[in-house]
Amino acid sequence: MRFIPTIAHGIADYIVGFIVIAMPFYFGWSEKVRFVFVALGAAVIGYSLLTDYELGLIRVLRLRLHLPLDGLFGAAMLVVPTLLHVPLRDSALVYVIGALSIFLSFTTKIRAQGTASEAAM
Repeated sequence: MRFIPTIAHGIADYIVGFIVIAMPFYFGWSEKVRFVFVALGAAVIGYSLLTDYELGLIRVLRLRLHLPLDGLFGAAMLVVPTLLHVPLRDSALVYVIGALSIFLSFTTKIRAQGTASEAAM
């Protein structure tokens, strides 16, 4: 069942992107871990800017493609702490973000409000 409005999803995308970028600096993780998290956060922000929803800047990426990308991002967030040996005390937030990203990918409405694609229907 899809019940999350695309505007709420878009807000979450940008907040999550910036949090993921900031986490390794806040927790003082190694340079390798920092690079991976900055890349993941930048990827979320990047494909969000390109998505055809209310908060997309250049709306070339369909929401139907954005949502699986969120699922992949969530899966990455669930495995990266183990692969990169992130301290367990710092991993809880990473796991929560991963699980919520997967949840949003399955529960966000497919059509954004007021997009050009909706006007054509």
